[in-house]
Amino acid sequence: MNIRSPAGNEYQVGKALGKTDRYNLYECQSTGCPLGILKIATTVAHNGALDREAYILDLMRAEATSLEDAYAKIKEGSGMLNYHFLFPNLIESFEDADQGNRRVTILSFSHIVKELGELVPIAFLAQRDRVRVDPKTSAWMMSKLLKLLVFTQSQGISIGAVTGENILIHRAQHYVSVFDWSRAMVAKGNLPNYIVSQEIKDAAREVLLALGGNPETGELPADEQLVDDRYEKALWALVNNRDGVASTVHERFCELIWSVWPRAFHPFTTHRLE
Repeated sequence: MNIRSPAGNEYQVGKALGKTDRYNLYECQSTGCPLGILKIATTVAHNGALDREAYILDLMRAEATSLEDAYAKIKEGSGMLNYHFLFPNLIESFEDADQGNRRVTILSFSHIVKELGELVPIAFLAQRDRVRVDPKTSAWMMSKLLKLLVFTQSQGISIGAVTGENILIHRAQHYVSVFDWSRAMVAKGNLPNYIVSQEIKDAAREVLLALGGNPETGELPADEQLVDDRYEKALWALVNNRDGVASTVHERFCELIWSVWPRAFHPFTTHRLE
């Protein structure tokens, strides 16, 4: 099946990837989007959710580009902020008369993603693959999620679904992304404190679970990387976060992990669950 947008772009729809109550997912390809995902609303009643998602993705892309440009001037081209890795790239969004006027959204990911199968929801690690990450791997996952929350919360954006199924990781490249933004909202002004706190707590809980930790007590599996209890306590404190904002929490978390382990690249590492 092919779908043509009002702009004249034609997308070849591939295999089904999944579905929710709001949309169905398919692989898609086109000349300008060789590796993409097509979202189509299940009914016209859900068009608004995909329309809002497209608006928010476009908003974030513009902000990421603006911050990147400003950073490049300060750092004179050395290094990047890479906020654009933290969410999908919006290619196009439109209502398709041939699909009953349901909204269709075309998304892509960073150029480092060669196949969609490289992106894995962190919930799949334990649920499907029966593995847990090691502490150092969990640390970079948590750091990237806090970086995303710093970015979104500064714009008054609530993700709406900080879940293990919605957080994708690219194991080889240390790439973390939130996929579904159809439940995201933009506040008028600052986000309420309870939303800020809850999103930090949700992200930390998913990392704790990926680490094989106990979400009721914060206890982590024994690991030679845990030479003391500082990291365990820090992660548990995030799971129970009450009023910390993402920017402060991110800064303190990075300081903590750099004091526990040398600041160096650590490959994605897992152990079998007992």
